[in-house]
Amino acid sequence: MTRFDQETVLVGYPKAHLWVEAEGADDMDLFLLVQKLDAYGTPLQAFTVPNRNARVHDVTERGTSILRYKGSDGRLRVSMRHLDEKLSTEDVPAHSFDRVEKLSPGEVVEVEIDLLPLGLTFHPGEQLRLVVSSRSPLGTMMPGNRPYTTPHGGRHIVHTGGDRASYLQLPVKPA
Repeated sequence: MTRFDQETVLVGYPKAHLWVEAEGADDMDLFLLVQKLDAYGTPLQAFTVPNRNARVHDVTERGTSILRYKGSDGRLRVSMRHLDEKLSTEDVPAHSFDRVEKLSPGEVVEVEIDLLPLGLTFHPGEQLRLVVSSRSPLGTMMPGNRPYTTPHGGRHIVHTGGDRASYLQLPVKPA
């Protein structure tokens, strides 16, 4: 989590660079969400359409919907992590999806995950939180759909220090 001490504008594509390990499994599904929080840690959300009646509010509160923006998200099945060298850039990784690279027991691998573009202004005191999960923190895209259930078990480990420092790269607009 990061708390901003001055007005900061993010515009573009965030990217997560993670070092991960699957304990008790040979693959893992990763779901990421970048959230804007107020100064007290409450996630901020916005309706993307002007209709704010109670029924729309109820069906979008606990899950996701195209009607409510809750943050920039991304996902990757780790066995599909291979990057296309020609299409990838420093800011936006492009996966080739032409091979399956399962994990061996104890293997720690490097993955890059692109997230949907964002355009957010953070005022002093507001916060940014990165959520990394084995299931979508947004739920389903449309109310009434069943959420995705990963076929992979085990424990997901994200390494965060030393020569395996995971990070979130943000598109900060110069002042």
